[in-house]
This record gives sequence, structure tokens and C-alpha cells, in this order.
Amino acid sequence: MMVDSDMRLERLERQVRHQRIALLALGLTVMGFALSAFTAGTPKTIEAQAIRIVDTTGKPRILIGAPPPTEGRRRTDGQTASIVVLGPNGEDRVVLGEEPLPRLDGKTYPRVAAGYGLVLHDRNGSERGAMSYLDNGRGVVALDRPGGDAVSMIVNEQSGFAGVTVNYANPVGQYAEGWRIGTRGDEAWLSLQDRPQAERARLSSRGEAAPMLVTRPAGSPPAP
Repeated sequence: MMVDSDMRLERLERQVRHQRIALLALGLTVMGFALSAFTAGTPKTIEAQAIRIVDTTGKPRILIGAPPPTEGRRRTDGQTASIVVLGPNGEDRVVLGEEPLPRLDGKTYPRVAAGYGLVLHDRNGSERGAMSYLDNGRGVVALDRPGGDAVSMIVNEQSGFAGVTVNYANPVGQYAEGWRIGTRGDEAWLSLQDRPQAERARLSSRGEAAPMLVTRPAGSPPAP
């Protein structure tokens, strides 16, 4: 009986040793695969057409896509390759990427050219500012009134103008500059205009010539 017990104990010990060796070999194999995947084969790209991030209540708040998903977004016609941050009721608040057409009071209006940048909106989803580079060669940083551009910093590759414009408060689509300051070529100037868009005063300097101040009465034709 003692001999049989000793033999069974030896077999059990051998089995345990074999199992330990097998587990160790398995562990080393798994570690080897993991290390190999980590160092050489780990995918570095996440590919997806769209991503929707929701808040704690389940409402969509950040949409990413080309175009982003429309579920939870009040605006349905602004489908561009972009990141959209939504307000609590689904209105656009920030668009980063390919810019959609401007939207004011629920209506969409044409843009002077397609562009990419950062577009800001008010709590109702109306565009109120942007930092953009347009396909017509114009870079713009703008803040808007409800009816359109209020203050703009512009670099225009076509006209050569670089400067700042401040506009009157007008209805949508009725653009009227109040003053413009900037440079073009060798000239630097400050121009003041009335609502009919007649230039009333201009202070300018060109090259080595003395600065000039020109004033005009109301009703004067537009300056050349």
C-alpha cells in the first residue's frame, strides 16, 4: 500500500511539473505575440466614416465625419467633412473643417467661395463669426452681427489688400462698410464711408510721398 501511494504521489508531482512547464511555455508564447504586435503590428489608424459623441443624457454633442451623422443635429443641409459641436438642443455651435454655407435665422445663404476653417454660431445656430481660408485666395477672421459681417480682418491675394474692415449694421445681404484700414502695394490708408457707400475721408501714405488727407461732403460720388 505504501509503495502504491508513493508511485501515485510521484505521478501526481510529474503531472504538476508538466502542467507548470506547459503554462509557462504558453505564457511566454502569448507574451511574445503581444510584444511583437505592440512593437511591429499594432494598427496605428482608426478608420470610420462618422463618430457621434453623446453627453450623460444620451444627447449627441460632438459629431465627426465626412460627413458627420445627422441624428440629433437640427441642421440637415450642412453636410461637410467636419467636426461639429452641438448645443443642448442640437443647434450648430462650432464647425471645424470644411465650412457649410452660412445659415442665419434658419435660412441658408451662398458663400463667396468654398473654404475651410472654424465657424462660430449663436445659441440659435446662426453663424456669428469665422476664421477661414477661402478657395478664392482670401483669408478672413470675422465677427458678425445678426445680419452679417461686423468686423473682418482680411488678406486678399487677388486684390493685394491686407487690413481690417468695420461694417454698418444692415439687414441680411446689405453689406455696407463704415471704415477700412489696410495696405495694398506701396499704399497704406484709412478710409471712412457713409451708409450710401460714399467715401467721406481718406488718410493715405504712398512710398516716400507726404501723407494726404482728403475729405468729401455728403452725396459725393464713390472715391476712385
